[in-house]
Amino acid sequence: MQFINKLKNHIIKMGLFPSLLLSIANGVQASDFVNFQSVDTSLYFQFENKVAPQKTISPIVEAFGDYKIGDMYVYSIWQNSLQHDYKGDKSTYYYKFVPRFSASKITGYDFSYGPLKDVLFAQWIAKTKNVRHDYFPGISLDWQVGGFSWLRTIFYFENNAKGSWDDQRIHIDYGIPFSNQLGDFRIVGTFDYTLGLGDNPEMIDFKPELHYDLGKKLGYQPGHLWTGMVVNPVKNKYKIKDTSDFRTNQFSYGVFIRYSFF
Repeated sequence: MQFINKLKNHIIKMGLFPSLLLSIANGVQASDFVNFQSVDTSLYFQFENKVAPQKTISPIVEAFGDYKIGDMYVYSIWQNSLQHDYKGDKSTYYYKFVPRFSASKITGYDFSYGPLKDVLFAQWIAKTKNVRHDYFPGISLDWQVGGFSWLRTIFYFENNAKGSWDDQRIHIDYGIPFSNQLGDFRIVGTFDYTLGLGDNPEMIDFKPELHYDLGKKLGYQPGHLWTGMVVNPVKNKYKIKDTSDFRTNQFSYGVFIRYSFF
């Protein structure tokens, strides 16, 4: 028991994937709290970026956990330039935590109605290299729609790195699986729209990805080894207004390899 307590204290000091790692440290005690957890690692090659190196390679780690009171998504990226002549910062990082508290799970009352599955209180806590933390609280609506593995709509109030509550954001993320003669696929992605309140320009950031179950095609267990492509059209990237002197509108594209741990 003393070893478990020391391990938990060390994990808390680390501050990385707290819910995921604490559940491991708690062992059987966490079984009533944790419903499901997963970790995904990816390597992305991206081209035609704006407000960043044009060509990048980025290791990405993602984690998702479904818990007794809600769920949490964790995303971290380490972006590196593939251009040796790039004069800016050749390496940067970004991470975010998105814990959500479920009204249905906490109260025991069924909030579902028609396609509406649940109502949740969401928080977006993010950090970029050399930039202060962003904090966005909001309300999430989870939907149960035919053909979708998941569909979430979140309305955020933005408290950005400048320390002002001067904008709002609509975030949508989704997963759509499908199969054909070539194998198993899924389309996953995000859509972010900021309203452009105050002195902020509106931003549209759409990032659909096509995933192909390469592991299953090679004869291994399905749902683990994926490959695919991504496109990322953006208007006013990072909420920086596009001008003729400084372009922030982009249509970037890329490829990736991904492994999912369950």
